[in-house]
Amino acid sequence: MNEHAPDSLVSPLRDSREVAAFLRVSESTLSRWRAERKGPPFIRIGGVTRYRIEQVERWLNSLDADEHG
Repeated sequence: MNEHAPDSLVSPLRDSREVAAFLRVSESTLSRWRAERKGPPFIRIGGVTRYRIEQVERWLNSLDADEHG
């Protein structure tokens, strides 16, 4: 049996720490954005906040489009 999980089993979800590092903001900034409903889309699973990186990237692109549109 293979010791390593196939790529299809790796979660596409990221936690706040990972997304904060990706966006180069603090975790508290992400928390504030969630409270103000103005940050990237997120989901809660068992009380834990998770992000889909594709949605975070789309959110970033929409900010860029708003500035140049």
